[in-house]
Amino acid sequence: MLPEVVAVRLPHPRLKESVMAYVGLDLRLSSPLRRRSVANATPMLMIDFEAAVRRVSRLDSAAGVASVRSPVSGVLDTPVDVELSGHHFGIGICLTPPGAFALLDLPLHELANTSVRLADILGEPREQRLVDRLASVPHWSGRFDLLDGLLPALLEAGPAPSEAIAHAWQRLNAVSGQILISTLADDAGVRRRRLEALFREQVGATPKTLARILRFHKAFRLITNETDDAGLAAVASACGYSDQAHLTREIRVLSGSTPGCLRS
Repeated sequence: MLPEVVAVRLPHPRLKESVMAYVGLDLRLSSPLRRRSVANATPMLMIDFEAAVRRVSRLDSAAGVASVRSPVSGVLDTPVDVELSGHHFGIGICLTPPGAFALLDLPLHELANTSVRLADILGEPREQRLVDRLASVPHWSGRFDLLDGLLPALLEAGPAPSEAIAHAWQRLNAVSGQILISTLADDAGVRRRRLEALFREQVGATPKTLARILRFHKAFRLITNETDDAGLAAVASACGYSDQAHLTREIRVLSGSTPGCLRS
């Protein structure tokens, strides 16, 4: 668990198709903290109670992007380095892709591998009212309860994800990406090209890319699980990679690291 995470809770069951978890953050930094984020299939909405500074850099680029208040990020298919400064105090909402599409009401390919300010989506007044309401609650459980009460109406007010996307996401997530895309399209009742177009709009990545990320995260969990000393060949087989070399290549691409570094 990251050092700034002080509270984690699952959302109310009625939100389970849209929200994966709430995360409470509180970290005061006397000097910048640098960490790496691996590829991730989970869109994230951060609600900062105080202005915080994050500098995000792709590993294949020297350029960085600074974000100072409540960033909203989409699917990440490449590792990035993040430098944190100041006081990070607020709530992170981990969304499913269909939930992010409904809540944010914008094509999710616009958020792929990047982030925007929550104020740019909600408008400054609405964003500030949300921050003020959450920050005024004195404890994490009350803040999470407040989100449980607020989010259903916000999700209903947004566009409804297609049934094909909802089904495809649930199936992909359930099998950690280990399914043929043609089978996924058949199960969702649409042609493959139609599924890919819907994924671009309502997920922000192709079905193949999302499957790669989910499969990588299954391998990541197996490799980093201290109670599981399975060899890399066994992990590769369990996660559907052709061999250990294939697994190692995917880990390098999606985490910027090696299997040995993940395990250590």
